[in-house]
Amino acid sequence: MSVNGYDLFIFDLDGTLVDSQKDLTAAANQVRIVKKLPALTINTIRSFVGNGVRILLERTLPGAAPETIDDAVLRFKAYYADHILDTTALYPGIEKVIKDLKGARLAVLTNKPEQFARDILRGLSIDAYFSVVYGGDTGPKRKPDPAPLVEILNALRVRHERAIMIGDGVNDILAARAAGVRCAAVGYGYTDKEELLKHRPDYFFENPEDILSLFVR
Repeated sequence: MSVNGYDLFIFDLDGTLVDSQKDLTAAANQVRIVKKLPALTINTIRSFVGNGVRILLERTLPGAAPETIDDAVLRFKAYYADHILDTTALYPGIEKVIKDLKGARLAVLTNKPEQFARDILRGLSIDAYFSVVYGGDTGPKRKPDPAPLVEILNALRVRHERAIMIGDGVNDILAARAAGVRCAAVGYGYTDKEELLKHRPDYFFENPEDILSLFVR
């Protein structure tokens, strides 16, 4: 089945389906505290999110040696695993979006480690809606490389023109364009609206309700 011409809706996770910035900030700052560094603001940490854990920590600990980052990754993952749902929640209106798109298949494509993504989806009781969950460590590539997106399309046997990527980051737009898939950017997430619009997504949504107004009639 399809919804308004699309058989598959592929969602980013952080900043698109869920607001996880407080928990990510707490985990990143826990690493800084161990290193005897002052905490960073939530706005600063939020600007680091979207390229996976290691790059997040390289930005959180600028100039740190590779072995220091290795240790930081382990510390971050250990802390975050225990606090992954302390404050993380679905954005208002997202659950209705997911339910109302039931005529199509849904997938999650994130640069967050797959297990963390699954833990969040399960903890928020929306995991059953998604046919595929593809994380930053699921395969050898991650966004903005198109390979993960193409792999999802192939796994679900969906043609490129029948799928759409929905995300709050530039990486989502770049991956979709490289894969030949349409992209919708959302303005309620972690990336500035102006930055998203510079990359000319096919659609731009200010809030989750806008998604339904276009795709569910």
